[in-house]
Amino acid sequence: MKAQESDRIERQGLGWVTVRGEAAGFAVREQASSDYGIDAIAELIDDETATGQLVAIQIKSGSSYLGEMKDGCYIYRPDVQHVDYWLGHTLPVIVCLCDPENEIVYWERVAEDTIESTGKGYKLAVPQARQLGKETREALKDLVTPRVASSDYTLVSTEDVSHGMAKRYSVKVVLNRPMTKPELAAVIRDMTSKTAKRRYSRNAIVKGRWGDAGAHVVWTFIYASVAEEKKASYTCRSLWIDQNLDGTYAPSPLTGEDVGDGIIVDWKQSPLAGLSENGHGDFDKEHYLDLVDPIVALVSGSLAYIGQALRKWQSDASTEANFLSETKSARQQISEAYDAHASSPESPYECHDLDVPVGSMLAYAHNIVLHHNERGIELWAAQVRRQMTASALDDANKCLNRIKYEREKIS
Repeated sequence: MKAQESDRIERQGLGWVTVRGEAAGFAVREQASSDYGIDAIAELIDDETATGQLVAIQIKSGSSYLGEMKDGCYIYRPDVQHVDYWLGHTLPVIVCLCDPENEIVYWERVAEDTIESTGKGYKLAVPQARQLGKETREALKDLVTPRVASSDYTLVSTEDVSHGMAKRYSVKVVLNRPMTKPELAAVIRDMTSKTAKRRYSRNAIVKGRWGDAGAHVVWTFIYASVAEEKKASYTCRSLWIDQNLDGTYAPSPLTGEDVGDGIIVDWKQSPLAGLSENGHGDFDKEHYLDLVDPIVALVSGSLAYIGQALRKWQSDASTEANFLSETKSARQQISEAYDAHASSPESPYECHDLDVPVGSMLAYAHNIVLHHNERGIELWAAQVRRQMTASALDDANKCLNRIKYEREKIS
């Protein structure tokens, strides 16, 4: 019964924060999971328009949080783990203490100058005079994440990587000036929102499948400069998955920080980040070609063999079991080639235009491996796997044509 009463008070607290947050001109959305100390995200609304400017909220509801008072402030004592998480969060964070008897919400921001170490832990003084509502709109506006002008960054590419069960995009963005983490998060939210509404399709088949539907999945890669983008050295990457997408067809989740709207950002740089053009002085054009030419030849043959086996399976002249048996060696070769390329140093600058389609070809070919590994067989029905394999094979073969063109340009 006590647990149920506690749950009821917590839900009431969220309700009070939502109502009073809206009175202050914010749209409050509950976080699906609050295990890490953020219960809701509030977005500033200006002239009935969502601004994309956010503040994260930790809610504590109940008289037990109002039992200690000093100098007109309620003293809240969070644990070290939560304080470290809040201070390192991309979004500004406020703590809301809810009075269940009077239905009042008191709040204070979490920052280096408001949180105080006691030697054994921390304490936060939440002013009794600071009550969430219309009168605190301006104070909250001063805390929200920054706006970033569209001229401060450039969308350099949009790739449609949809399959039959999910509409998916991958976008690359280059920054036109240095940015802080909160600014980067603002760029990512803006690009994700815009990309999710895109109607671009890579071919007529995909357009016929998805029509005017919004995207289910959006990947965003952020690069500090054009040079970094050419080296595939991203500053951070993000993933957004539509919550209504069947989990069977969703990509593996990204490990990172939720920066609002269900967007997860991985702040770790690309494995290539920090490598200078001379970081691998012996990996010049001839060494690169010595690696890539055999890889392309090997994977090209493997794709041809898979194509033959797939056509038999599609015509019902063979079974999936036969397909898996016949292509086992080819899929293994693709997996090894994919790993060899992924673990190699960055390509020399003069080979970049070749390396791009090589990387794309290997990615599409490796999707075939993933479709038929243990996890893929568990996730997708045989007919779906067959369709996705045909699509990946077609995309990989298109890359081979571009590889041939770019390879001929390198003397």
